[in-house]
Amino acid sequence: MKKYFFTFIMICVAASFSNAQEIVYPAIQGYGGVNEVPFETIKPDPTQHYKFVVEINNRIEDKKELSGYLDYAAKMYNVHIYSGVPKENIDLVFVVYAGSTPITISNEEYKKRFEVDNPNAGLLEELKKNGIRVIVCGQSMMKQNLVPDMIYPGVEMAVSRFTATTDLMNKGYLLFSL
Repeated sequence: MKKYFFTFIMICVAASFSNAQEIVYPAIQGYGGVNEVPFETIKPDPTQHYKFVVEINNRIEDKKELSGYLDYAAKMYNVHIYSGVPKENIDLVFVVYAGSTPITISNEEYKKRFEVDNPNAGLLEELKKNGIRVIVCGQSMMKQNLVPDMIYPGVEMAVSRFTATTDLMNKGYLLFSL
């Protein structure tokens, strides 16, 4: 009886491994992981040009952890690459404001304010490498006593999230909010 029970357990363990989903990072390495979907029947047209602006405003509760919202937004890029859209056909911009503004703070300033390195720094670097723009709201910067020298290198600064987003929408970008 024990032999059969042990065999049954081993079969269940093997079956669980065979059904495990593989997470892939087709462009942004280590962030915005995508589950492989071998049964997809609907794919984006790889010949089209995709333009997205993603607004990120949720308050970052744990300043020691990577922003789940920024990581999720990175998935938008990775999932399009995974689906066969070439990088040159994707324009993605993140507009960060309100409670998410700390994402964009330089490592030095982040350490002063929160006593840890900016956990988003690696992802911000990956976004830059992939040509993804990050814009921070100037109104949010002012409310949080931030000046340009305190912002992560490569992050752009707008008068406000409204002006950044509406300008991009007028240029044909589709709006997504997190």
